[in-house]
Formats: sequence, C-alpha cells, structure tokens
Amino acid sequence: SGETKPDLGDLVLKPGLRFGYLPQVPNVPPETVVRDVLSAPSPEAQRIEADLAGLEAWMARPDAWDASDASARMARYESLHVALGAARSRSVIVNDPIQNDLGVGEELLDQRFGSLSGGEKSKVLTARALANAKEKDVLLLDEPTNHMDIDTIEWIEEYLLEIDAAVLLASHDKFLLDAIAHRVLEVDRARIVSYEGNYSDYRVQRDALQKAREAQRKRHFDEVKRQLAILEEFKSRKVYEQVLSRKLRLEKMKRETPDLGPSAAKAFRLAFRAGGSGQGVVRVAGVAKSYGGRLLFADVDLELGKGDRVGLVGPNGCGKTTLLEIVIGRQEPDAGSVHRGRALDVGYFAQEAEELDFSRTLLEEVRSIRHPPPPESWARGLLGRFWFKGDTAHAKGGTLSGGERARLALAKFIAMDYGLLVLDEPTNHLDIESQEIVAAALQSYPGMVLVVSHNRSFLNEVCTETAVIAHQRLAVFQGTFRDSWAAAKMADFM
Repeated sequence: SGETKPDLGDLVLKPGLRFGYLPQVPNVPPETVVRDVLSAPSPEAQRIEADLAGLEAWMARPDAWDASDASARMARYESLHVALGAARSRSVIVNDPIQNDLGVGEELLDQRFGSLSGGEKSKVLTARALANAKEKDVLLLDEPTNHMDIDTIEWIEEYLLEIDAAVLLASHDKFLLDAIAHRVLEVDRARIVSYEGNYSDYRVQRDALQKAREAQRKRHFDEVKRQLAILEEFKSRKVYEQVLSRKLRLEKMKRETPDLGPSAAKAFRLAFRAGGSGQGVVRVAGVAKSYGGRLLFADVDLELGKGDRVGLVGPNGCGKTTLLEIVIGRQEPDAGSVHRGRALDVGYFAQEAEELDFSRTLLEEVRSIRHPPPPESWARGLLGRFWFKGDTAHAKGGTLSGGERARLALAKFIAMDYGLLVLDEPTNHLDIESQEIVAAALQSYPGMVLVVSHNRSFLNEVCTETAVIAHQRLAVFQGTFRDSWAAAKMADFM
C-alpha cells in the first residue's frame, strides 16, 4: 500500500496500477466527516500525486531540461495529470451502491468518524476500499471481517468471489480464507512461505511439511552421531588419515543440515471448570428491551440446560450484548422475566476485555480474582500458561496488545468454577490457533455456554444450537452453526 517503506529491497508497481486498501487500524482523523472519508483520494490517486510531486521537483531544477529523457518525463507528467483526474473521480464514492450493500446509510454521512462504532468504522473503510472494485487490479485487505456481523461478512465473501481483481488479504476468519484463497502466504522465521490452495489445504500441507522436516533432521543428526562415534574410534586406534577424512565429512554434514520445518504454534493450556453448586438451568421468558426509545427485541424466550452450548448471533446493534447482560442480571428487562438456577455461578467474558483494570499489573489483576489474594507463585504459574513469563508479569494491563488482553482475560476466567459461561466475542484479537484452543476447551466444558460471536468457524465448532436475533425477534435453531444458519435462512427468519 506504500504506507510503510521497506528497510531493504524494492517495491515495483506496474504503471497505472489501480488498487484498493483497507487498513486494520483506521487511519482516519476522528474529526473527519464520514462524507469526506468517502470522498478522500484513493491510494491510486495518492500514488499519482506523489509521482507528480517528484516530477515537479525535477522540473524546478535548473538543469532539468538538459537531461536526455526530459521530453519523456514531460510526456509522463501530462499523462499522469490525465490519470489523476480519472482516479479522483473514482475516489468520490458517496453515492456508490456499495454503501447500501454494506449498511452505510445517509444518517452516517454527516457524522464525525470518531463518533462511529467499531462496526460502522469498518463498514465505511470497507466501502472505500471495495468501491469500483470491478475496475481495480488489486485489493489489499487487512482483517476485512473485524467488527462485522455475519450477514455483512457473507456479503463481503460473495463480493470478493465475483470480482476479477487480485486480492491479498490478512485474516483470522477460517471460513473466509477457505472460500476466497487460492494460495496462502505464511510469515515464518522472518521468511514468507507459499502454500497452494485455501486455508484448510495450507494446514494439511504445513503439518505434512513439519513432519517430513522433523524426520529428515532426525535422520541427519542420527547420522552425525554415528559419524562422531566412528571418528572417536579412529582416534583411539590412531588411524589419522581416517580421522581427517571423517572430520571433513562431518564439517560438510554440518553445512548441509536440513532446514527447520514450520514453527510450532505457541499454544496455551485452557480448560473451563464447571461449578458444583446451583441448579443448571436458565429460563428467559417474554423478555423485551428498548434503548434510547428504539425497540431492540421483544417476546424473547430462551432456555439453557446443562451441556447446552448456544451461539447468539444477529446484525450489529440488534442488542446481543444487552441480552447477555439481562441473562446474567446486569440489566433489567422492560418486560418478561429471567430465572437462573439457585446459587448458579455465572462467569462473564466481556467484549474487548472490558472486565480488566488496565491500571493494574498482570500479577495484581490475576491475584484480584480471589480474596484473600493467592500467592504470587500461583499467579505466576497461571500467567505462564498464557505466555506471560518473567518480567512481563509486572507490566501494566494497559500496555498489552489486543491479543494479549484477550489471553489475560481468559487466564482470569479459567481460575474460577462456573455453571454458566457467558462470553461476548471471546475470539476477538486471537489468531486461528488460539481460537481453536478456546473452541476445544468449550467443547469439553460440561456446564452451560451462551456465546456471542461473528466468527462462523468458531460457532460451528462450539455450538449445539444457534439463537438468531432479527427484526426485534429471537428464534432458536438446532444443530451446528452451518445447519442452524441455513435453517434460519430457509425459514426466511432474517
């Protein structure tokens, strides 16, 4: 995208290359009006402007016209001006139909970018990146499904499958990568390794390569040991010609040591424990809730029993987090009732690790779980299971990355026994391997689970049924997420 310059090497772009770019972290000043965001120069226009600025700096030099390629440079200057006009016209996408497809309504256009929710910001920037995509050569998309609801994720997936532009995307969405990718590039040991096929193909090939390299290296080092033993035998017999020959062979073998295989994923140990007290049942009956005069949902009925794992899905802003907080007793419904089993212990994992106190150190945060606080050795042992070791334990929570905050919140979460786990976007900021660890832990958890997520592969691995909120109603569909989502569509519920 040109936002970061390489320390070594060259980035060569085809002249006239048209591309769209979606950054993972919004690169828009918060005071910018959304209408101006959608009218800002595209990466293509910005690149042309930079080329023009370079030529104008050359033209200002006294010796510019003495150069042998002066005429060619002037011809390029004129052609770039023509290209800039076209690029600027394509940059203005305020009336592009893609806005409606992504849910960027008229009511957002005059708002400040900084006042938008995470989902709204993502939709605005995605609209800017994908607009006129059929006329672009390349799309560079960094986590395009972040903060998106499932309907929007599926729309993006279908849209990318329809266009001819090359797509380079970074994502932790397994379903998206399986649907879109023809090739997977992995950054490993400071190198880029290419695998043919989609994400599932990549995992199969990577595992096979890892096993093959391990076997190859084992054979190699076994042979090195054998040669060293022979060398020592020749030394003891004082057969010096053979000693020299073996030394030369060993030096060659060291130079020809097989490459390491793919790096092993950094795993953490996760197991959720079910509380022994309380009756394992939750009943939600006829619940309704409004916010700011807008009805979120009404007549909601939902029941969870021991062993149930329910995924809660729906469009952004439909009230999923609100319903979770009603279930656990943090909010009161406007109508209806919630029954929780007597003495039921409820664990709540808040979105974006909101339960953490970022002014505390990691040790203080973990020791705050119990009263009196447990020994420091216990806290360090728990932190170590989640890759927080050594001096990291004394770091403030506010200095952690999104993925590190999620791991710290999980560390706190597993230290207690709960009969009901209520999780709001637990896989945010986690890489795919970490998502799979959380999913496996929930699969083996014997209590009740209610989880909000937009991660389709995670829901598919964890949930035995799916509760869908749409049009202020809730309906429950049985089976895996794939089956439940298909059933909801077939029933025309959404």
